Amino acid sequence: MLKNMAMDTLGLSDIADVISPQDYNKVDSDDYVIHEEGKKIYFLIKSKTDEYCFTNLALIHLDGSSAVSKKRLIKRFSYS
Repeated sequence: MLKNMAMDTLGLSDIADVISPQDYNKVDSDDYVIHEEGKKIYFLIKSKTDEYCFTNLALIHLDGSSAVSKKRLIKRFSYS
């Protein structure tokens, strides 16, 4: 927890990584992709506070307020 507080203070929680397809099951965004509708993840970007999941139908954004808090707000933006 002290590490996450330091990351928030120094602004390091905004640094993001591109997640490889074999690691999609380790992120929260994968739980909100509805595979029955034919949704497929193209790529996923994750920081300590946010996740951006680009699918073939929409962008799913898990918005976090800080690296310490586990609360997330889910936003879905359809491409159409």
